[in-house]
Amino acid sequence: MTLVAWLVFLLITAYTIWDGVRRTIGEKTMEGFFAAGRNIPWWAAGLSVMATQLSAITLIGGVGMGYNGGLEWVQFYFALPFAMVILCIWFVPMYRQHPILTAYEFLERRFGPVTRALTSFTFLISRCLAFAVVLYAPAVVFSAMTGIGITPMVLVTGLVTTAYTVAGGVGGVVWTDVKQMVLIVVGIVACLAMLLWDTIGTLGVLGVVDGLGSLGKLNAVEVTNPEWTAMPKLTEFSREALGAAASTGKSFWSDEYNIWTGLFGTLFLFLSYFGCDQVQVQSLLSSKSVDSSRRALLMSGFTKVPLQLMVLFLGGLLYLHQATHSEPLLFNPEHQAKVGTLPADRRAAFDAAASDHAAAHARRSTALFAVVGSDDGGGRVAELQKAAIDARAARDRARSALGVDADENYIFPNFLFSQLPKWLLGLMVAAILAAAISSAAGALSSLTSATMVDFYRRWLRPGADDVSSVRTSRIVMALWGIAATLAATMLGGGSLLKQVNLIGSFFYGSILGVFLLALIHKRATGTAASAGLLGGLLVTFGVHWTLEVAFLWYNLVGAVACVGIGTLVALFARPRA
Repeated sequence: MTLVAWLVFLLITAYTIWDGVRRTIGEKTMEGFFAAGRNIPWWAAGLSVMATQLSAITLIGGVGMGYNGGLEWVQFYFALPFAMVILCIWFVPMYRQHPILTAYEFLERRFGPVTRALTSFTFLISRCLAFAVVLYAPAVVFSAMTGIGITPMVLVTGLVTTAYTVAGGVGGVVWTDVKQMVLIVVGIVACLAMLLWDTIGTLGVLGVVDGLGSLGKLNAVEVTNPEWTAMPKLTEFSREALGAAASTGKSFWSDEYNIWTGLFGTLFLFLSYFGCDQVQVQSLLSSKSVDSSRRALLMSGFTKVPLQLMVLFLGGLLYLHQATHSEPLLFNPEHQAKVGTLPADRRAAFDAAASDHAAAHARRSTALFAVVGSDDGGGRVAELQKAAIDARAARDRARSALGVDADENYIFPNFLFSQLPKWLLGLMVAAILAAAISSAAGALSSLTSATMVDFYRRWLRPGADDVSSVRTSRIVMALWGIAATLAATMLGGGSLLKQVNLIGSFFYGSILGVFLLALIHKRATGTAASAGLLGGLLVTFGVHWTLEVAFLWYNLVGAVACVGIGTLVALFARPRA
């Protein structure tokens, strides 16, 4: 980071924080602190909903996934527009007809206080764990920026975002989200333009398309696969318990990213995330009217897919850029520093992997230029793909010699700090910090509102006035921030984008099922809804432990199990008066 980069970063960050805090720092009512007086414009609420999706995790993890897997992750978002339409028709009017501050207040009106408390508690667990992963993403960038270890940077990031949210409330969150979206989009477009300029100058326009296509970076949709088998496979735990042999083939149900998981698994995830998760519901409740809430959802639903395509395409372009120039063997600075401490035998294995990577990279570069400049590319494409596989395998062996995990979360930060112009580096780091603040602030605010509204003012102090409740809310918010920050030091690592959605998928289907029971089953009682919620969670975790099923299906499993169990209980329960 040069002086120019630091100045750009500090100026943008200071303005973002100051503007967000000044809007709600004096709020003394629960309505003002958690719903911003229900006076947020629809476009700001829409940008806030989008910002929670286009977070630091999406940017850092998305570029890494685009680098390794191309556009396949975009299938994850195919169901989003359909989910938003469903939510606009049924969920938004359901919430806005009542003066509520959390989604779970509605459940008490329909099912009673026990169902409300159980559902809110389930949300608190899932959101705290997901928030911990969210905190890890910006810490990766700041660790690379400062040279400080990842754990101290996680602690710093968590405390800074917590302090901001404690001061600002939901109004501060929404307006930070607005500025974050502007910064992120400007930064992505600038990085895309830079990489396009370089790769087109090297390969030409058609050469870029041929290169990305030959390397498999443009394969956005997988409808079928001849390797799929229809039956799900047992997990290792199940096989040991049953004494069964390992099954062969690749099960359809264990394939994570295809058109079917993107249409059905994520449909239930998005219905729950945007319709039942307090992080999103608070943005809908803070807008001015039902129509404003609907516009906010539709704005997010129909712009997310193009934005995600941009992020994944950026990762593919970065791969192509490094294939024609140079590719680091290790992206994580801590991994690079560890090389000098290896014992002799492991250092020999590492050096052999490094040599293989250099040779594979040279073959890949030669084959890439041959593919671009040839009309007969069949054999050359196979050679290019083989060299790409060999280069990745050599990087895996190098990490194995070091005894470290994959470092795809560092692919984009490595590019930022090694190749971006310094003014753009400052802007991108400021955008990532703004994304971290807005995502963390949204999570903290939702955790606090659910705690205060669904537990503190419902069970502990029902008659508490607004002034004391807001004061207590700031204390509770600080405690949640500390808890999530400590959890982040243990949960980080691996693909952050996958990890945060995996955590949510364990819980989202069952939570959605409770709201579906409220909407579609008039005879369902609180007992039926509570039994459905707990049963859905047990079935979901049971599937996880016994069958090799892609985590996106957990959302469908949990929702169906919750509704099914709730319906059975309702058939034998006395009708509600």
